[in-house]
Amino acid sequence: MDNHLEEILVELKTHDIKFIVCGGVAAVLHGVERMTVDIDISLDLDKANLEKFLYVLKKMNLKPRVPIPPESILDPEKRKKMIEEKGALVFTFIDPDKPFRQIDIFLEDNKSYNQLSPDIEKISIGSTEINILSIKKLIEMKKDIAPPRGKDLLDIKELELILKQRNSNG
Repeated sequence: MDNHLEEILVELKTHDIKFIVCGGVAAVLHGVERMTVDIDISLDLDKANLEKFLYVLKKMNLKPRVPIPPESILDPEKRKKMIEEKGALVFTFIDPDKPFRQIDIFLEDNKSYNQLSPDIEKISIGSTEINILSIKKLIEMKKDIAPPRGKDLLDIKELELILKQRNSNG
């Protein structure tokens, strides 16, 4: 895994932030061989968790991609407006000095930490245990992307193969 991805995930976990890795990074952690730059996560949207999250991002020089104060994500009404008025599915933080360091947090309720937490697996990155979305749920989420993107279709195919191999190995 790229060092910047590991650095961000370990830092979030070190600060006891409740999150689940989804998207391309979760696919890679499950064994799909592909490049990915951004980290898609589902966060516990509890105010205390979000405050810790914002503290870590500030410490790591990750700032909102759009000109909106990062504290906007603390307000459920502002998050709802982002979804309804802007069609925002994620809120993106990026390092202006190193644009490949990027993290997207899901804004939609159906992708919230509480909704997805029954579908997690744990994986170790060094000595740090990280929650990632299960292969089955990851496939389901990728199939829901409309219109389907080529990389998601390839991920689905690879994840289905990995799941089949896991199931046949007992």
